[in-house]
Amino acid sequence: MLTMPRLQQFIALLLITLAYGDDCPISFNIPEVVEYGASFSVNCSTNVTDHLGLSWEPNKEAAEKTGEISKTLVGEWESEFSCYIYFNETQPCSQNLSVTIYKTPDSVSISALNHIGPMIEGIQYELQCDVYNVAPAQSLTVNWYKGKTLVNQTSFTDTSKSSVNMTSNLLIQPDRTDNEAQYRCEAALNLGEEGPQPPPTVTSEPLSITVEYDCPISFNFSEVVVEYGTSFSVNCSAETTKYLGLSWELNEETVEITSEISKTVDQMTEWEGKFSCYIYFNNTQPCSRTVSVTIYKTPDSVSISTVNHTGPMTVGKQYELQCDVHNVAPAQSLTVKWYKGETLVNQTSFTDTSKSPVSKTSKLLIHPNRNDDRAQYRCEAELNLGEEGPQPPPKNKSKPLSITVQYGGCPIELKPRRAVVKYGSSVSADCKSFVPHDGIGWEATVGGVPLSKASLITWRVSQLTDWEIQPPFCYINYKQQCEVALPVTIYKTPDSVSISAVDQIIKEGNQYELQCDIYNVAPAESLTVNWYKGETLVNQTNFTDTTKSPVNITSYLLIHPVRADNGAQFRCETELNLGEEGPQPPPKNTSEPLSIPVHYAPEIKSCQPWSPKKGSTLDSYPKHLHSVVGNPHPSISWKHNSSPVNASAPLTETDSGQYEITASNHYGESNCTISITVEYSPELICGESYEVKEKTVFSPCDVEGEPKPELSLYKEGKRIQLFNGFRWNDSGLYQLTARNKHGSVNKSLTINVQYAPRLFASQQDFVVAKDYRIILQCNSSGNPEPEMWWSFNNKNISTGRRYITVNIEKATSTSAGNYTCIARNEIGRQEKVFTVKIKDNSRSYLLIAVVVIPLLVLLLTCLLFLWRRQRASGRYDVTTLKSNEMVPLSNGGT
Repeated sequence: MLTMPRLQQFIALLLITLAYGDDCPISFNIPEVVEYGASFSVNCSTNVTDHLGLSWEPNKEAAEKTGEISKTLVGEWESEFSCYIYFNETQPCSQNLSVTIYKTPDSVSISALNHIGPMIEGIQYELQCDVYNVAPAQSLTVNWYKGKTLVNQTSFTDTSKSSVNMTSNLLIQPDRTDNEAQYRCEAALNLGEEGPQPPPTVTSEPLSITVEYDCPISFNFSEVVVEYGTSFSVNCSAETTKYLGLSWELNEETVEITSEISKTVDQMTEWEGKFSCYIYFNNTQPCSRTVSVTIYKTPDSVSISTVNHTGPMTVGKQYELQCDVHNVAPAQSLTVKWYKGETLVNQTSFTDTSKSPVSKTSKLLIHPNRNDDRAQYRCEAELNLGEEGPQPPPKNKSKPLSITVQYGGCPIELKPRRAVVKYGSSVSADCKSFVPHDGIGWEATVGGVPLSKASLITWRVSQLTDWEIQPPFCYINYKQQCEVALPVTIYKTPDSVSISAVDQIIKEGNQYELQCDIYNVAPAESLTVNWYKGETLVNQTNFTDTTKSPVNITSYLLIHPVRADNGAQFRCETELNLGEEGPQPPPKNTSEPLSIPVHYAPEIKSCQPWSPKKGSTLDSYPKHLHSVVGNPHPSISWKHNSSPVNASAPLTETDSGQYEITASNHYGESNCTISITVEYSPELICGESYEVKEKTVFSPCDVEGEPKPELSLYKEGKRIQLFNGFRWNDSGLYQLTARNKHGSVNKSLTINVQYAPRLFASQQDFVVAKDYRIILQCNSSGNPEPEMWWSFNNKNISTGRRYITVNIEKATSTSAGNYTCIARNEIGRQEKVFTVKIKDNSRSYLLIAVVVIPLLVLLLTCLLFLWRRQRASGRYDVTTLKSNEMVPLSNGGT
């Protein structure tokens, strides 16, 4: 049955629900963001008046009949506070207090993950930023900087309210411009408009990276070019700061601890030179780079001559000129240029790889006409020694050769003087007479022209397909018949040009042959095959085959590959040099490139210490970082303490030490010793509670981890000086945190500080009279709880714990003396002496007697004197005396 009170409660709740819906009519006045451990005030208020009270706890008795209540709180993790409002005697409604507790990180650190030492250009690495003890994680942003440039940002979705450790990672792929670049990470707490402004940030120390590209050595010249017999100097510089020294010899005793060393040769008298510079990082094999030295010599002389001919030349005939270059080096850098007047008409390069001086010959075919009479030819020897060589390149010129041309009395001229025609194409030539004649014509196996009286006639063939065509000639009847022949060259570009290696397997240090196959080309003697390595011309081949029809031609190139040539691309290119009358530029056909794999024995370039993470395997050793090279790719084996090791087994924290790594393939092996330190996250081995003596420095836990963990000790959320001697009142619950770059671990432990007794007393000296009561009080503290007793005159008179007293009801002279309070426990003992003195009363009584008795005698004497006078001269009314006090009635006077 619904009673009246219950009906009233129901109506009240209904009205509240109708008025406020599901919301409780409570509001807070609080900061939205509070730093961990900081105190703050909060007001809970309501805008309704018909309530019974507000309280911070669901306790009707604690409710206050007011519109607002206050509370001072401390920002702590997982703290929950609610404000309650009562409208009746039943369950109140409430609102929960919502506040964001934040904590800036204890520290922010940056490291390279699973890597130490220099980084290799072009390889990907991972940097890690560790942020310790930060909250809330959801508001954390990690900013990554390279120098002053922001390169990445990381946000987090972790909804933890209390402090956590967070990790952010950044992938980098450094190049040589990143050498000595500094990375850092910054932890920023973005807590919104209500949070601190600007947002609190903590930045790591910068991490400077060293980038190796091959070996971190550079020379002031990429190549040394020096004239024979002269001096030169080359500098070797280290491109890193983390090394032990430099040396020009593979000898650790010659190492110079400097950033640059110089090599000077006063007089270069050797025709071959290579100088290697070594950089030492530790006591193992150093890495090195070699600078090559090109020694050159300009020719002793350059001369030009005609071959097998003296005297005037005849129009329409072919002649050969020869250029002799004497004692020049290196021949491979020589180019002979042919000039007619000031016009370059041809040039010749050489493939001779001789380092010492040689003599070279270049030839030029000419077909002089009457306009060439008195023309001057010369040749010029030029040494092209590259960018490092002398500029402009040194040149030696021959004396000019002047030719005399006679046209044999036949007064006709052919244009062109020589016909060059592509197979199957048309061809024509004009024959012009300079004098009146009796007839002019063309005699030819194809396309002949009958005798004519014209001054110019043309020989023409619409499609020339006769490879063996005889040179047609123009003849004239003048005085007597004479003629001039027209040389005809038919050419055909190759159907295909291909390159191949004669041997399928190419090993470093051996000589091999590459082959260029040219199919269906004509004429062969006009063909030049150019060999390229990459974009560099390395050789040229000419041919003497006089076959006029198409032939297949093969050219060969000898190579002496080194490991640096692994993957190098070679190609061959054909060029038909058909002279001035031929197509310009000369037609060329190029093969597809041939990439050659160079096989070589393994080399371990660097034996830097390695710090893998626990659980990694030796198989993960960064051999791909150019530290281990070889072709075919070497197989890797490991030894530890001279015993083979399973490279696939996960490494544990006990596996650190010296390891021998061996790289092997078909061509040999290489080994070195590597110091391996297995890194792992911290481990704490702790008990739950410890007893420690006061002022004793001790470490309660066994700490393991690599790198060595950093320890932090906390009590009641505050970091304290780590184990700096515990004081007597330091007992309590502690949290020990160990962290390194791989993580952190926490342990809670109770520390009970034991200390010797301490005695307390408010008074130690007592002076009292006889028969007075004396209470001596002695308090103590100590851990363990001390045993206490009183000693008087070397006798124990009272025992107890913590608090003991001596109660003397009536002090006598025998109560005076020294009372000793003694407290003792396992740690130590302490005593405190109380002094009791009893005052002597006899001297006080004597003084009283000396003063009071004479006064009494004097008083009695006076009274007696007065009494006698009264008795002699008056009378007294005895009945009027009160309280035994005598008052005189009359003294006989008036």
